[in-house]
Amino acid sequence: MFGATAAAAALIGAVALLGPWIARVALRVLGGPVRWLGGVCGFLAARSAGAHHRRLGAAITPIVLVVAFVCVQLSAASTLERAAGRQAAAALRADLVVTGPAAGLPESAVRAVREAPGVAAATGVLRSGVVLARRELGDPVLERIPVLGVTAGGLPGTLDPRVASGDLADLTGRGTVAVGRDRAADLGIGTGDTVALRLGDGTRARLRVVALYERSVGLGEFMLPSEALAGHVESPRAPRILVRTADGGTDSAAAVRRALAPYAGVRVRAATADDVRIAPASSDRDDALVVIGVGVIGGFALLAVISTLSLITVGRAPEFRLLRMVGAGRRQVRRALVLETGLVAVAGLAIGTLVAAVPLVAFAVSTTGSLPYLSPARYGALALAVVAAAALGTMRPGGAGIRRLGRRAG
Repeated sequence: MFGATAAAAALIGAVALLGPWIARVALRVLGGPVRWLGGVCGFLAARSAGAHHRRLGAAITPIVLVVAFVCVQLSAASTLERAAGRQAAAALRADLVVTGPAAGLPESAVRAVREAPGVAAATGVLRSGVVLARRELGDPVLERIPVLGVTAGGLPGTLDPRVASGDLADLTGRGTVAVGRDRAADLGIGTGDTVALRLGDGTRARLRVVALYERSVGLGEFMLPSEALAGHVESPRAPRILVRTADGGTDSAAAVRRALAPYAGVRVRAATADDVRIAPASSDRDDALVVIGVGVIGGFALLAVISTLSLITVGRAPEFRLLRMVGAGRRQVRRALVLETGLVAVAGLAIGTLVAAVPLVAFAVSTTGSLPYLSPARYGALALAVVAAAALGTMRPGGAGIRRLGRRAG
């Protein structure tokens, strides 16, 4: 994500340096539809924009800054979360999930589920974290990574990480690990190699890589045997059991409940992607905090849009006076100004979206194998804010100047 932000910043700088030339091309492309839709006023708006592309280049640059910054910040997180949900859903093979109390479920409960009528496979899932020591730009970095602990015996029937090489049946004991293919490529390791990690309590472990898998965005970049994690977490028992049934979960759920009757606090329900995805879907509160943080920074950039357009519009009083002298009415001048404002806003939105799309596509394809995603509601709110800021920065001083000209003419 840092790389996408840095790339977007570099492209924004390029747009600022090449602003007049970029504005000339953008306004020439968008000027045709404005002439066709706006009649005489559209003609005035397109000709004015084309004649003053240097001035409008300065107005488009802060809009590009706002759009590119907000798109990169919101889309990168949304893309990862969406890809994680899709990969987790694709990997899930279980029909049911058994959840227990905070202390977790004992191994005897897992055995009871496996022996229940109609159960094809069952595996306990333990969540923990590991610390990976690596170097980034030559500096040592400690990265904490959430991981899943699983039981290899029932794994093929309940969870499919999409193995690229190796065999998950070897994921047993305390000295093995399965690694996401992208992370393995970054570390330069493959099956049969070893990787050094620190487990949840800080214990150092050198683990042999037995498999590489593809769905690491949804399932995490490391997958360990449950017994390897059990001695290094607060609760060594699995908090949930994934269950694959022979009949799709309809009749077998009752059999699983009967098998677990001796255990208190147990619940059986349909399995969902959130039961296996490495990080839960962000809550509404988390989303709100992200939007507020980005909105505050974007708001300051929008103030730059308003002030820049206001200064430009105030300096256009002689141009408005000349239009009135050659016979243009106040409504025509005002409508031409509205169309020109829309032209600037649309150009800024289009260029800003393109600037954000270049690093976001590279980030999304390399990280998730899919295209970047930003919810239409969020992009619509961004577009509305940009149009409102452009209108406020142009129409308020412009409208006041046109009214003054009208009173003098009267």
